Amino acid sequence: MTNRDALLESALASLQDKGYADTRARDVASGAGVSLGAIGYHFGSTQELLDAALAEGVRRWLDPLVGLLSRPGAPFPLEQLGPALDGFLETLDGNRPLVIAYFEALLRAERSPPLRTALAADFHALRTALTSGIEQILAQRPQSLSPDPQAAASLVMATFDGLIIQWLLDPQRLLSGPQIAETLQRAATLTPARPAMASGL
Repeated sequence: MTNRDALLESALASLQDKGYADTRARDVASGAGVSLGAIGYHFGSTQELLDAALAEGVRRWLDPLVGLLSRPGAPFPLEQLGPALDGFLETLDGNRPLVIAYFEALLRAERSPPLRTALAADFHALRTALTSGIEQILAQRPQSLSPDPQAAASLVMATFDGLIIQWLLDPQRLLSGPQIAETLQRAATLTPARPAMASGL
């Protein structure tokens, strides 16, 4: 492992253990077994190192989900949406430090263009994978009842974020994957997309 990689891993471990505000450069360097100056050499500053570690943590959490949705020829029937949501919720308990780092990264992104760019790329990969799966679903439905796949993917991603917040604050009242999926399916079926109204009326 290179010194740069060691710093990244140490920073990520510290972020998971202490959070962004309480992570100190000296502790990260010590955990990586390198000098304090190595942070500036490899990343420019402690802030840039921590931002890179946040981006890496989010990527590690999202990559398995993106990979599952992106498998060539992977089936994505509508009835699998509930179990898929349950599977997503099950990843939260084992990744709580990364989930918290995810929200810290969202806050940091406003003041860190490189972090914002990295997170946007992760979200784009997830949206692309979801869009592909949704297109497979909609191919079996009448065109008149089919929403825009990218818009539907964005709605699912918003649902994921909402579920994460509920899981963090009040997990006992969180609905099951099948319950959430049934509600989304009913909304999609009962409210078909409407054509845009002409302007100038």
